[in-house]
Amino acid sequence: MNLPFNINEREKNFLIIGAIAVILVIFYNLFSWYGDVKGNVKEVSDMKWFMLNKQLNKLSQKNVIEKRAETIVRELAIQEKAFLSGNKTPVAAAALQKFLKDSASSLKIDVKLERTLSPVETEFYLGIPVEIGFTASTGELKDLLYRINKSPLLLTISEMKIKVTNIRNPVDTYTTLIVTGFIKKPETKEQDEKKAKNAA
Repeated sequence: MNLPFNINEREKNFLIIGAIAVILVIFYNLFSWYGDVKGNVKEVSDMKWFMLNKQLNKLSQKNVIEKRAETIVRELAIQEKAFLSGNKTPVAAAALQKFLKDSASSLKIDVKLERTLSPVETEFYLGIPVEIGFTASTGELKDLLYRINKSPLLLTISEMKIKVTNIRNPVDTYTTLIVTGFIKKPETKEQDEKKAKNAA
């Protein structure tokens, strides 16, 4: 290569070495820049992959939660079929009295006492207790208790008192039972207003 000015061999060698050094520096900078860019791209890619996995996990959990919620709703619907008919206390108490009286009558037991007691409040439900009194043999009493236990209604016997009517011949007993059935707790005015606001 002919240069427009005169240089000796030594200066020529310096120029070639300088040019090679500049080219090496440029290549080094380009390589470093490429490495940084590649590292940044990988970091962003890894972050996006992590976020994607997180979202997929959330979606899979959402499906599990939704299925569990559907199962709970179905179970509640089945349980609510075991509640007393009627959303009002007097109607539910009358339904429970009728069930107890019919069950006793089918066993030829004459109910001599029946009365509704004050409702028992729980967190979500209202217990409707009914007291009945009757004279029956131990066999008839056992059969009645069995019918109450096997009833499709959700019933609990919260109290039972038994007295022998004839000590010399302890065949018949006078029994009082307090049987409790359940209804959904009636919603308060505040709950009704809250539902109306949410619907709006």
